[in-house]
Amino acid sequence: MWFFSKDPFSKIPIKLKLPLGFIFLFLCVMSVGGYFMINSVYTPLDREILLRLQSEAVTLATLFDKQLESLGRRAEDFSSDGFIRTQTKMLVSTTSSHISHPAYEKLEQHLRLNKLPIVQEFVDLHIYDLDKTKIIGLGTVSSDAQSTIIRELHPGNQHFSGIISPDNVTAFPMAAIITPLYDIQHEKQIGYLVCIFDLVLVIEHASMKFDDTVPESYNEKYLTFVDQHGLKMEIPWWYLKTRQGNTALGDERVGVKISPMQTTKPSAKQNRQNPSQPGGEIFRQSYLLQSTGWSTIIELNVTHAMNPLVVMESKALGIAGVMAAATLIVLFVVIQYIVRPLGELQRMAHRIKEGDFSARNTIDTEDEIGMLAKISNLMAEAIEDHTKNLEQSTADLQKRERELRIQHRLLDTVIHSMSDGLILMNFQGQVMLSNKAAEPLLDILHQTECRIDIQKCESHKENSEQCITCMCDPNLPTSCVLTVSDTIYEILSTKVQTLHGSSKVLVMRNITERELMHRRQAHQERLTVLGKIAAVVAHEMNNPLAAISMYNQMMEAEMPKDFPFCEHIDVIKRNTESCQRIITNLLEYVRTPQPQIREIDLHTLLGNVTQFVRPLHQEAPVSIEPDFQAQNGICWGDATQLQQVFVNLLANAIQAIYDSRGVIRLRTLERNNGEELVVDVEDTGSGIDVVHIPDIFEPFFTTKSSGGTGLGLSTSRRIIEAHGGELDLVETHPGKTIFRVVLPRARKHINGSFIPIEMSEHS
Repeated sequence: MWFFSKDPFSKIPIKLKLPLGFIFLFLCVMSVGGYFMINSVYTPLDREILLRLQSEAVTLATLFDKQLESLGRRAEDFSSDGFIRTQTKMLVSTTSSHISHPAYEKLEQHLRLNKLPIVQEFVDLHIYDLDKTKIIGLGTVSSDAQSTIIRELHPGNQHFSGIISPDNVTAFPMAAIITPLYDIQHEKQIGYLVCIFDLVLVIEHASMKFDDTVPESYNEKYLTFVDQHGLKMEIPWWYLKTRQGNTALGDERVGVKISPMQTTKPSAKQNRQNPSQPGGEIFRQSYLLQSTGWSTIIELNVTHAMNPLVVMESKALGIAGVMAAATLIVLFVVIQYIVRPLGELQRMAHRIKEGDFSARNTIDTEDEIGMLAKISNLMAEAIEDHTKNLEQSTADLQKRERELRIQHRLLDTVIHSMSDGLILMNFQGQVMLSNKAAEPLLDILHQTECRIDIQKCESHKENSEQCITCMCDPNLPTSCVLTVSDTIYEILSTKVQTLHGSSKVLVMRNITERELMHRRQAHQERLTVLGKIAAVVAHEMNNPLAAISMYNQMMEAEMPKDFPFCEHIDVIKRNTESCQRIITNLLEYVRTPQPQIREIDLHTLLGNVTQFVRPLHQEAPVSIEPDFQAQNGICWGDATQLQQVFVNLLANAIQAIYDSRGVIRLRTLERNNGEELVVDVEDTGSGIDVVHIPDIFEPFFTTKSSGGTGLGLSTSRRIIEAHGGELDLVETHPGKTIFRVVLPRARKHINGSFIPIEMSEHS
């Protein structure tokens, strides 16, 4: 069978398995036998206790029901009193205050002297009219108690109210008998007579009157009354016995508890949680009081009731424990003959596990354990021989491993110390090895959010995704120049063969400085050539232009004003001046600007520029809105050159929105903790075409149909760079174009040191 194929208790030692098996068997026998024994005793006893409690509940309910019926008859006698009905009729009929009516005092004296002393249980008498308004009352009852009584007032026969809890006015639980009051002809109901009685006093009188019916109980037992609203009054059994015939206790009512009844339906035997009783199971029986509609409940603590049986169980368990201990002692002696040799084999195996292969056992028996011991010795000898061979092989492998580790560390040091990035990819395009310098290339391969611009590629020109696919393919060569986040990289690849197939090595080199140097060198060469050409053109063109201008002036001076050729003379004059202006701008562009650095207020300068270009923007429907957010506009610079820059930027902005209404905003900001001043020139024009953005700062590039030389933005950028600042196009699209000028607050000496601006002097 499958159960015997594997020991389910294989992890338990043999020296514990047999005793534990015996203990388990003993517990099973004791549990099953004890269950049947206890069940055969407890079940009849439970039934007998419940029958006894039911009998007591019926008896006590009958006693208290008769006592309450007696009080009800007394209340009916009071309500049939003709004097009470007559006086009440008079008080109900009056429209003035009840207290001031003569019948009030008579009725109060009659109730206090002739009625209330008759019944000792009555503590107060009230009379209410049909509107539930209190007409008269003898005692002092709290407002909460009166509210409870008023809620119980309703037409009909005599009835009992619910239990009224003690409060700060009355320190004992009460209840009320509500009896209807009729007129003297007994034809019409005129009010209610409310007899308030002390519940505890009723219980005391009942227990003293019928003391033979309350049996003596040494167990914890409780008598509980539950009214029709679920409020319960709990009386311990000892309280009933101490009140029987004992008038010396006076008004001591310790043990009587008032609390809401649990919402769950009570059963004959259940758990309970009660502050006055310890938790646990209880026996419970209830009976209905016919006169009031209340329930009488008798409760008995199961632990106290079953205490004799618990003592008997303890004795039986003690005897069973002694027998089990004696059996275990005998079993322990027998187990030693099995456990001792097995323990020696276990110690031998443990020594072999720790590396002592010379361990042997000394067991010399002919049974199964003896055969196992001999086989274990043979296995230990074989393991010792194989171990010596393995140790020699391990020493050789460790020596080779140390050599490979040294080579690996050397190669790793060389790779990670390279300034160029290096990546080794397997045949699946997965990165197997990389150094720190290759992190930008890893970002490209992992498709992170970085801007990639292909400058030169043998396979792809403008498709960066295909370029990344090409780099990840181990079968395709890679040779390209990429711009990643304003950094230029040259990427080359080579194919290598490994044990797992074809792999690819990518080498990435940062050539940003080299490219910038090439660009600056080419730009400088262009400027040099342009300067030479400009000088030659200026020299060759100025003389003819001067002669043309001179003869044109002579003709203008000698020719009458109304001569037909005066218009031709004006045309010659304008074109001559235009040629001279172009030559002047060309000479100024090729000449390196040398700003005259002084401390200036940029806000004042921008205000002057705005006034200067006012004729331009007044001709067009354009408004200029200054927005000076910088707290201090003081910086170092050449006011004339900076004015030329901002005039060019504002003129371009005005021309961009010339044909439509628009707004130009001049905004100043502080950046880098106030070390730099930023000026944004923003217009709401049509924007710059994306195709033209790379060329807008190139000399002689213009998008104007006429009148533009293409030197405005290029000259402005050279001026700002000469000040140590920046001029860039930040944003452009239809409806919004922003040019940004960044100027440092400190100026440089020739030796490279800075002179900061003291902000406190100008704040």
